[in-house]
Amino acid sequence: MEDTNNSDASVSSDDQKKNQTEEEQQETEPILTLEEELEKAKEKVSENYDQMLRLQAEIENIRKRTLKDIENASRGSIERVIMELLPVLDSFDLGLGLKTETIEQYKIFKEGQMATLKLITSLLEKLSIEIIDPVEMKYDPQLHEVISLQEDGSVEPGYIIHVVQKGYRLRDRLLRPARVIVSAEEQENKSST
Repeated sequence: MEDTNNSDASVSSDDQKKNQTEEEQQETEPILTLEEELEKAKEKVSENYDQMLRLQAEIENIRKRTLKDIENASRGSIERVIMELLPVLDSFDLGLGLKTETIEQYKIFKEGQMATLKLITSLLEKLSIEIIDPVEMKYDPQLHEVISLQEDGSVEPGYIIHVVQKGYRLRDRLLRPARVIVSAEEQENKSST
């Protein structure tokens, strides 16, 4: 019977050792697992950091490319306007070289000036610039600047009598208001007796 007990004791002892070894393995496994997870997390952080640096560099490149594109577009726009303006300058040069000593020479000069004005008007149309010439229109503070008020019995009060300077508008944006003289209500002269 003792032999059975001894064999039970040795089996129990073996079981205990086996259990103890399994417990030690289980204790070390979580440690290894935590270390592995930490290593994986460090790798992920490194990958994310590298990706963030690449994205920052890409954003900076896009910003630089966009600024360059805007600059080129602006330069191209200016070049197109200048190319359209050169015939106007040529026309002025021709006009300055004309003699205006006789009436016939003056008429030729004036025709040249009218042709130059047409060139400028055409250029403004190409650039989507609208000329505001409010002759006989009702005064509009959004488009007109009153230079003075004048009484004029032939024109209804609040209407424009004379345009001193034309205005200009680029699409919906007012570049310069038209400078105008507006009809005022006639004042009755009151005399005291």
